[in-house]
Amino acid sequence: MKRYLSKLVLFAVVSTIAFAPATALAANDPVANQVIETIHLNQATAEQLQTLPGVGPALSARIVDYRKEHGLFSSVEQLTAVKGVGEAKLAKFKKQLTVD
Repeated sequence: MKRYLSKLVLFAVVSTIAFAPATALAANDPVANQVIETIHLNQATAEQLQTLPGVGPALSARIVDYRKEHGLFSSVEQLTAVKGVGEAKLAKFKKQLTVD
């Protein structure tokens, strides 16, 4: 009986240690805990657009200017019509945008 209890305790300790590092790493990973805010492309200000990865002041101004000149975006993919937004750049922040 003692041997059985010793093995059971050892198993519990080993199981706890095996899962603890992964849990600790996930808790300390800021990317894992980051909440992604959705930005409405047709209502966003230049400053709000600058929160997107790879979008600085010049590009955000071009996006706002494009919207003023051509009207509202009908899809997020339409952003590729703006100078400086290619498929690769759009892929970086596409999930953060909406036009609905």
